[in-house]
Amino acid sequence: SMPAGLLAGGICALAGTLVLSAILAKLVDMEVIPQDKIGYGIMVLLLLCAFLGANVACGRIKRQYLIVSAISAGIYFVVLICITALFFGGEYSGVGVTAMLVLCGSLLAAFARSGKGEGRKRRKTRARNG
Repeated sequence: SMPAGLLAGGICALAGTLVLSAILAKLVDMEVIPQDKIGYGIMVLLLLCAFLGANVACGRIKRQYLIVSAISAGIYFVVLICITALFFGGEYSGVGVTAMLVLCGSLLAAFARSGKGEGRKRRKTRARNG
């Protein structure tokens, strides 16, 4: 069903965000990634997690990939905004960039899913005599 698929996609996106955030923090702590490049890491993290969440949602629902991925992007974005309001005192800096990254990641999942089909089937036509 659609709600269960969207819930699974949202949970996977959020879990991916938490895991990849911890990995990014560890890499910055070990000085593998310089602190001034952490913004690029966060951008990649958001793109990957949005892709993961939409891919899981589209995989469970198996129809209407574009709509499902757009709804998945909306759910993930609202969760990120709620986390920002809860833990960071509502400092909404970079919301536009975040929204674009989440939407692009989710749409990439929709287009990747829709390209896996068998394609259009052509009907053989016979030449008319006469």
